Amino acid sequence: MLSELEEWRVAAEGGDAEAMYWMGYFYEHGDGVDADVQIAIEWYERAAEAGYAQSAVQLGRMYHLGERVDKDLDASLKWIRLAADLGSAQGMNNLGVAYGMGLGVEEDQREAMRWYKMAAELGSRYAMRNIGWMYADGLGVEVDEAEAIKWMRRSARLEYTSAQEWLEERGLDW
Repeated sequence: MLSELEEWRVAAEGGDAEAMYWMGYFYEHGDGVDADVQIAIEWYERAAEAGYAQSAVQLGRMYHLGERVDKDLDASLKWIRLAADLGSAQGMNNLGVAYGMGLGVEEDQREAMRWYKMAAELGSRYAMRNIGWMYADGLGVEVDEAEAIKWMRRSARLEYTSAQEWLEERGLDW
């Protein structure tokens, strides 16, 4: 009888993209195996290239933050863009952040808003909060307090603390 880890390994080696992601996770965190970031990255890359968006998100995060790898904004952007292209709300929001802050791309607030709106349509509370901030601060759009409040409330109702605090600071309910 195979252990759970071996079952994941067999599935991953058989081409199961989700199993590839989990093998990356196990090696990244030393869960049932000796931690090995290089092996983790290889599994994450295989999963992402096989269409598993969460793996692309993970690689983008790792390279963006320099977490267990050298910080590399170009690599981060490559994986974030793939995650977004694969339909990941998290990837879309992260790509919006990249455009909004000029991380690996030229800063472009309108492009940031475009990605945030796509992510928000998929239910991303983070993107909803980011849209709220853009309207509150006039980033790529005219300042519109009513729109800011609307988007912050949407985010807050999905239990995003940052949006809740923004509303509470203004004496507004959510």
